[in-house]
Parts: sequence; structure tokens; C-alpha cells
Amino acid sequence: MRKKNAIGKAEIRCAMEELLSFRRAQEGFLSRVRDEEEWYRLRVMPSPTQNSNGEVFAPTSAWLFNALMQKHADLMENLPTAVCLPREESDEADARALSDILPVILTRAGFEGAYSDNMWYKLKHGVCAWGVFWNPTLENGMGDIDVRRVELGSLFWQPGVRDLQDSRAVYYVQECDISALRARFPQYSGKACEGIDAFFLPNGENGERVMVVDWYYKKHLPNGRTCLHYCKFAGDTVLFSTENEPAYENGWYQHGRYPFVLDVLYPIEGSTLGFGVIAVGRDPQSYIDRMDRNLLEYMDWATRVRYFCKRSTGINEEEFLDLSRRIVSVEGDPDEERLRQIEISALDSVWLDLKKDKIKELKETTANRDVLQGSTDTGVTAAAAIAALQESGNKTMRDMIGASYRAFESVVYMIIECIRQFYGEARCFRILGREGEHRYFTWSNVNMKEQLLGYSASGMPLSRLPIFDIEVRAEKQDPYTRYSYNELLKTLYGMGVFHPENAAAAQILLGAMSFPGVRELRAELSRHADKSVGEAKNRTASVGVPATPSDPSEYAKKRARSVQERAKENATV
Repeated sequence: MRKKNAIGKAEIRCAMEELLSFRRAQEGFLSRVRDEEEWYRLRVMPSPTQNSNGEVFAPTSAWLFNALMQKHADLMENLPTAVCLPREESDEADARALSDILPVILTRAGFEGAYSDNMWYKLKHGVCAWGVFWNPTLENGMGDIDVRRVELGSLFWQPGVRDLQDSRAVYYVQECDISALRARFPQYSGKACEGIDAFFLPNGENGERVMVVDWYYKKHLPNGRTCLHYCKFAGDTVLFSTENEPAYENGWYQHGRYPFVLDVLYPIEGSTLGFGVIAVGRDPQSYIDRMDRNLLEYMDWATRVRYFCKRSTGINEEEFLDLSRRIVSVEGDPDEERLRQIEISALDSVWLDLKKDKIKELKETTANRDVLQGSTDTGVTAAAAIAALQESGNKTMRDMIGASYRAFESVVYMIIECIRQFYGEARCFRILGREGEHRYFTWSNVNMKEQLLGYSASGMPLSRLPIFDIEVRAEKQDPYTRYSYNELLKTLYGMGVFHPENAAAAQILLGAMSFPGVRELRAELSRHADKSVGEAKNRTASVGVPATPSDPSEYAKKRARSVQERAKENATV
């Protein structure tokens, strides 16, 4: 039986020790992120330096930034959306409802903006984090699902695990104003800079703010399920704990998973973290900038006319340097011995070639070739050929998008489970159709709850839980994908696939193909075929001709036989 107050000060102190150990283990990653972010800021917002002449001089190129910008644009062009598929026929209506309301939930949560911010972080540092929470303050107190970006500097888990869900605990740390915390939790009477505050806020920084910790941990129930418990504390004060509340016997979230998802770019073996584009392209970019600085300084020297002049030349230097003077006074006869121009040797082309090679190396290592941006150096000018080259050279981008889609699938799974747990009251949604029209739809989770089917011979209850498969698609197709789909449909139309008499063969053909909308296309084709057969029946019945068979393939066979018979008759005549 659960203790009345299972979580107290002793348990909080143990949790704080564990949190600090997780934080120290993650210091290497956080230090790398800080270093990469500082280096990135110096590239996009360089601090001016001085060249040999004392002039402000800060040459930085944007090759790596261009690679990041290109990949971010590709990720945003393939913004994910989810379609729910039922595992049983009785769940089809709820699967369609979930497919309709998931985009509404994500839009309300500002998913597109959070996705953009997370993709920038993922590209730069190799990993980003999502949080899927139930927020009871949304929708005028009715509550709703909150999907948001999570700062990795505030999320800590057990070191050495490959999957975040395998960690024995997860901590999410946030700063909070003391007055706001006491207004929400009157039992808090602590002060700033005590407990973990001294570690996360060194030297007494932000004296009016404290660190509030969300502590998630798992426990196994006697029925074999995993229960997720939740505790919020500040200092050594328990603000809320599910183990101290009888109403949360089954934990905080019934799906039993930590409400966080990590999206990794380039994985590191034995770690949940990864590395990003900056780690790959940092050194080539640094060498390119150094070569730019040296080449531009050399150009500065080579384009300035300078002279060697003897001290006893007798030239009026002020008149000599004043380009507006037509006459310069001298004493004696000037010659090459007394005044000679400084000549700079021509720069060897090998250094320019080396710079081009480093730029090419950066493009190759970051998979940001020119063809992906619509330009080629091979003489290809046809739009279709350039699009084909872009698609064939975009394998790394598709792999990156696929990894983000897998993480998004986990996010959608948690959203569905939150819907199953919290959407007990009927809610109204405005659903946007394909053609821009909208409709209003009221729905609740009544059919998604666990359903009691009966009892076994031993008296154990038998239940059924509706399960849905998740299919992730791009919400907006890129121009090349739309172009290829349109060309495919035009080809099928030219082949006569959409003729009602070819419906049976068309169903076999489309059943073997895979492209977005193929299911809807097959359903529409069947509907038109049935309509055509019905109209043929009505026409034949009105003139006393035997009705057209209900099977379109039989209709096509009989029609072909009649054509052959008429051909034989014509040949006999």
C-alpha cells in the first residue's frame, strides 16, 4: 500500500544528488554547444579586426551558413503531418477523426514555429528535443495538449543510455520568479541560492529567481504495466507529487513514457546525443576565412602604388602624395637610384586553386552541392534535367528528413495517448478541407478508452484498447515532387487507366503503386465505375437489352466479344 507522503525532503535530496550527477555528465555536450554557438556568432556577426595598415578588416565568408540555410529550407519545405490508420475495422471512424484533429492541435500549439527553431538547433549542434505535455490552463481552463521545443540545457537524463526512455529518471529544470512561485505554491518558503540554485545560478546571479525541477521517474505496477510518476520541487520543498496524491494511483501520464523526444542528426555511438553541421564544416570554413584574409591583404598591397625613396632625394613628399598637384618640386635629377617603385610579385594561381578546393571540400562534406540550389557547372540547362539532378543528389537530405519524421512519429504517439487520457469532454474542431472549405466537428475520446470484453475462465478481465498506426507525410510537397506526381497522373490518364471500363485492371495497377493519394484515387475510380455500370443498366433496361454485368471486368469482356462478333460478321459479308 502506498505511503501517505511517499516523497519528502529525504527523497528530494537524493533526487538533487542524482540531478547534479546527470548535469556533470552532460557538461561535455553543453560545453561543445556553447563553443559552437560562439563560433557561429563570430561567423555571422564578426567582430572587426585591423589589418597591417590599421584599418578595420574582418573578412568572413558564409559558405557554412549557406549550407545550414539550405538544409533548414528543405526541412521546412517538408514540414511533417500525421495520418492515423486503424488496426481494426471498428476503429476507422476514430482514426479519421484523429487524422483531422491532429493538425488542429499542432497549429494551436504553434508547432511550425517550434519546428523551425528546433531544426536550426539540430542542424547546428546535432540534436534537438520535443516536449509533449498536458496543460490544464489552455482553452479557458478546459486544458489542451502543449507541444513545444525543450532547451537541452535544461533537460538531464541518465548518462550512457541509448534511448531516453531507458533512463531511470529525467529532470527538466526551469528558472522561476520567487514571487510567482509562492503565489502558485504557498507552501514554498525557501530562499534563492540554496539547494541546486547554487549550482545552476552561480555567484548569486538573479537573486530573485529560483530553479524549479520537474522530476519524472518510472515504476512497475503489479499488472505488468509501467507507471510514470511526476514530482515538482524547488530547493528541498515538494510542490507537487503524484505519489502523494491518491487520485494519481496510475501515475501522471497513462502511456508510461517520459514526455520528451530527442531528434538526432548525426548519431554518436553509445549516446543519445549527436553532432551537427558545424562540427563537420567548422575547420574548412575557418581555413577559407584565413585564406580570404591573407588574399585580400595581398590584394591590398598589390593595388597600392608605393616607392622606395632615399633620404637625400630632395622630393617634397607632401606634393608627391597630393594627387591633385600637377607639379612636384624636386632638388636635382630624380632617377631610379633615388626613387624606385615597389613591385609586388604576381600571386601564384596554386593558392587560388587551394581556396577553391577548400570551398569544394566544405560543399561535399556538408552535402550542399551547387545542383541542390538550382545551379550547375556541367552545362545542364533543362529544367527537368536540373530537377532530376537535384532529386538524385538529395539522398542525404531525405535521410535527415526521415530521422525527423521518426521523432515526429513518437511525438504524435504521445499526443494520441494524451487525447485518450484527457479528452473526456466533447470538443469542437474546425477542420480545413483540401479545397479550402471548412467544417465543424465535435468529438471526444469515448471510443478510445479501454473496453472491457468479458472475463476469462480464471476470472481475469479481458479488455481491448484501440491502437492506431501512424503514417507521417510531408504537409507541403516540394515543387519537384508535385511535378513528378502530376506527370504520373497525366501518364496514367493517357494510358486510359481512368476509363470506367478499365476499372478492374486499374485497381490492380494502382494497388501495386505507392504515391500520396493513391487510396483516394482508387476509391474515386471505383465510385465512378459503379456509377457508370448503374447508368448502363438503366439504359439497357429501357430498351430491353440484357443488363450490364455488375463486375466492370465482365462488362469489358462481353463488350470485347461483341466487337469481335461484329467484326466476323463484317468479314463474312
